[in-house]
Amino acid sequence: MRIAINMILIFLASFHLQAESSLDRFKEANELYQAEEYANAISIYESILEEGKSSADLHYNLANAYFREREIAKAILHYEKALKLEPTMADAKHNLEFANSKTIDKIETPAKIFFYRWWDSILHACSCDTWAIISLICLAIAVLAIGGYFFMSLSGRKKLFFYSAVGFTAMFILSWIISASYQNSLEKSNYAIILSPTVNINSSPSEGSSKLFVLHEGTKVKLGEESGDWREISLPNGNEGWVKVSVLGEI
Repeated sequence: MRIAINMILIFLASFHLQAESSLDRFKEANELYQAEEYANAISIYESILEEGKSSADLHYNLANAYFREREIAKAILHYEKALKLEPTMADAKHNLEFANSKTIDKIETPAKIFFYRWWDSILHACSCDTWAIISLICLAIAVLAIGGYFFMSLSGRKKLFFYSAVGFTAMFILSWIISASYQNSLEKSNYAIILSPTVNINSSPSEGSSKLFVLHEGTKVKLGEESGDWREISLPNGNEGWVKVSVLGEI
């Protein structure tokens, strides 16, 4: 038992030291960015990501550094990753729009009907984790309200607890549905950014297939099936084809 406890304590201490080390290096990278040493800042940010650490702030700062180095495609990729983790990050949204204005390909997205626009706005009002936390809070309050209903003797207060239980149960169900829908959309909708300056889009996953059209760095594409070192991609305007996986940065 003592050996097991010691092993757990050693693991926790090691984890704590690693977290402190990553935080210190993140601060160091931020200082390098402020000193306009963008390449050095990028090197440290990327090393933190390689260790499996990730956060919206980390991707956002890395995107800013890449933008300063005029690597627009990589900047777009990490702004997108930041927004995937924290959809309400206003600065990332603004900078992403500005970075997209610097790309060559201007692909129009067909307008969605009102219902889908409304549902998307609800989904992206918070992150997936935040919606899950909200659902758990609503469930806890609903359970407390049910308990209050059964233990209160005064009819007026029983009614208050009853309607509270009904309301928070409904809010729990709605927020849980939103959280589940958000998670499902993240799993099914995989996107990537074209990282190479110019890319030929082929009709099939082979070098000898015909070239359908050309895309340039910074363009966002939806990912389809994979075949060897090729990946099927599609665009909002309906164009689709195959491209080498090596030219893609998956969001």
